[in-house]
Amino acid sequence: MGDDYDNELISFIPLDPAREGYTFGGWYKEPECLNAWNFETEIVSAKQYAENGYCYFEETKLYAKWNLKV
Repeated sequence: MGDDYDNELISFIPLDPAREGYTFGGWYKEPECLNAWNFETEIVSAKQYAENGYCYFEETKLYAKWNLKV
């Protein structure tokens, strides 16, 4: 999803995805799913601008945690 946020909360919370044989366990900051993303308090990084006006930004990726159904 390519939304453009700048030093603010993510206002669009993705729908829970589905995966056969698993239950969705939330959105996380890293592939290892150690730190959950809190949509109510987490703010994405602010854009940085170079002298030439070029915009640099740090991409925010969220990772889905999957729990095996038992």
